[in-house]
Amino acid sequence: MVQSSYPNRRRFRRWAVSIPCTVTWEQETFTATISNVSFDGALIKAKTPPSEGLDVAVRFTFKDQGIHLQGRVTSEVIHAEGEGEDQTFGVKFETSMEKFWKQLTPVIQTLLEESGEGEEDVAD
Repeated sequence: MVQSSYPNRRRFRRWAVSIPCTVTWEQETFTATISNVSFDGALIKAKTPPSEGLDVAVRFTFKDQGIHLQGRVTSEVIHAEGEGEDQTFGVKFETSMEKFWKQLTPVIQTLLEESGEGEEDVAD
């Protein structure tokens, strides 16, 4: 089941998901999980998060389509339940709007269908 959260301060709606991904920055690449996603960013869980302010590439597959988004780490949330647990960090996507929307539209459409909502709920 897909849940959504939509605080008033957010520009775009976010959906709770669990999508395996890879995150690359500088010379590092690691596996992670996208825990929520919107048209302009994502919250990602990983064992070793990149530092705030670093440019990263987030890659994942959705319905057999490879998605590759560029972004910047906007927050490092050091929140883990216990020793060895994954930490979370935010990424704000910085891809050109046309390329960015083209890649994320199928993801968001599927999330809308799963939640039983219409396209008018995507943005304010």
